[in-house]
Amino acid sequence: MDWLMEIPFPTGVNRVETNVDFSFKRFESSGLQEPPDFIHDIVLQWAIAPFVVHEHTAYRIPAHNDPEIEAYASVNFTSLFTNVRGIYTNGKMEEIRLEDLKPNIKSSFIESVIHTSKIDPLVSDFYLQGECERSNRLSIKLFQIDRDSFIKQTTYLPQPDHKRLWDFMNRPFKTSDEVSISPTNWVLSDDLLESPFLVFLSRFASEVVLTVNEKDQNVTMVSFKE
Repeated sequence: MDWLMEIPFPTGVNRVETNVDFSFKRFESSGLQEPPDFIHDIVLQWAIAPFVVHEHTAYRIPAHNDPEIEAYASVNFTSLFTNVRGIYTNGKMEEIRLEDLKPNIKSSFIESVIHTSKIDPLVSDFYLQGECERSNRLSIKLFQIDRDSFIKQTTYLPQPDHKRLWDFMNRPFKTSDEVSISPTNWVLSDDLLESPFLVFLSRFASEVVLTVNEKDQNVTMVSFKE
């Protein structure tokens, strides 16, 4: 795998703010009457898919007082999830948390998107891969993608909605921040050269790092920077 470079774990101490006032605010339903566009809205697919894969989960959307993210959540997510909350520190909204996908929404999503193969390849690749073997032991290593080598060995077919997904995942973060997300059942191998999501990410992110359990080669985390 000449497109990967093992890197050391970062050093340094993370500073933790101790004088922080946490608060929560529930988003009220916007009264949206139109049915959600599961098939054409990649952001909705991205946010709903983990609730289809896992019985008990929550989806965290970094917000950092971003009014566009707040408006999108208010209009779209309050009709899909029972619990949509803003998480505030010192009066500033840091994230929006989605919990409890409504049962009728889950059923509709499975019927209209998954059973009809209308799920976007980026979403399917990240969340809906088949089961892989997992070790009870843990030995973590970090591997950074050599973007030049990876791009030369892969083909990317840009789609109009890819930029929307990238903005949703990355825009609320400051440029210096790193975004970390957990794929489902990814195994480190040259097969990842054909991963639609990783190919997409290599074209938008300046840096991509994979966290891997050496014992079973499971990719536990994908981290990236703008």
